[in-house]
Amino acid sequence: MIHIHILPALYGDSFFIQSKDESFSFLVDCGYKRTYFNEIRKLTKSVNFIILTHIDEDHILGAIPLVDDIPEKFAVGKVYLNTPDLITADKKSGNISVLQAVSLQEILAEKGIDQLSLVQGDEVIVSNDCKIFVISPSNIELNHLELHFREYKEKKPDYTPVSVPSGNLDSIDDLSKRKDSFKSKRSDFVNASSIAFILYYRENEVLFLGDSHPTVVEDYLRSMGYNESQKALFDYVKLSHHGSINSISLGLISIIQCSKFIVSTIGGRSNNKHPSRETLCKLVVHVDRGLDEFITFIFNYPVEQYEARNGKYFSAEELAEYKIKMIYKKTLELE
Repeated sequence: MIHIHILPALYGDSFFIQSKDESFSFLVDCGYKRTYFNEIRKLTKSVNFIILTHIDEDHILGAIPLVDDIPEKFAVGKVYLNTPDLITADKKSGNISVLQAVSLQEILAEKGIDQLSLVQGDEVIVSNDCKIFVISPSNIELNHLELHFREYKEKKPDYTPVSVPSGNLDSIDDLSKRKDSFKSKRSDFVNASSIAFILYYRENEVLFLGDSHPTVVEDYLRSMGYNESQKALFDYVKLSHHGSINSISLGLISIIQCSKFIVSTIGGRSNNKHPSRETLCKLVVHVDRGLDEFITFIFNYPVEQYEARNGKYFSAEELAEYKIKMIYKKTLELE
């Protein structure tokens, strides 16, 4: 058995995955600094490796104090992180955390910890029963990241409070029919370079999407032979970019079969509403649920917190009619 701990990482991602017998463990992203102090180091003092899916601050900042604590208070075998030549990049702080990524690389080098990249087709063998298969990014996305990284100027986050919407909600059917609204890979090259992978454990398959671009994931799944008739079956899917409407596509949904979706966020910041009701509605209507007639959205904070900030996601009538479950759960178990 393995446990997947969905850590409360504010607006970010952090997952601690550990076998029941503690023969192996690893982290997928580290959230913010407080995620390390308040969550990670209370659960463990060592991991075999860390995967940092990309260098957005809500995924990478917690790795800074963690690596600082090596070797006295923490132990890490290796770190997987895709970066361009950050040492010569424009060291602007902001959402993509260039300065922090540079600091992390320097500390890893000083402490002799291996930093490795992950691209489509790579495998990480964790144990006899467990492996990771990488489906994003491709070398094309990484090359584009390196070419355009220095031109990227990200504004500092705007923490203006969000007003809760009032009035009637757009219907589930109407929202599910809206056109895709993801950005092009060239304009969204940081997220397009995000690591996404399938976690295989015995008979279980879990899709971790990081903040990946939907077309990168869809294209690779199709190249593996999956399509509308032969769908990729997953026990769980961790939604990309905290359930943002800019990180999902009807094309990707059409080739996936799954009934359980993980949402990692405290509810979005600034004017972003994470997860988007539109994202959830598209999944409710279009995803193949297989034999499980309910679709379940798993949150790492109480559902009431999301709805207090973003407004009601579904009415009681919608939950019953469309067979939707929304639950708060901190740990998943895979047999």
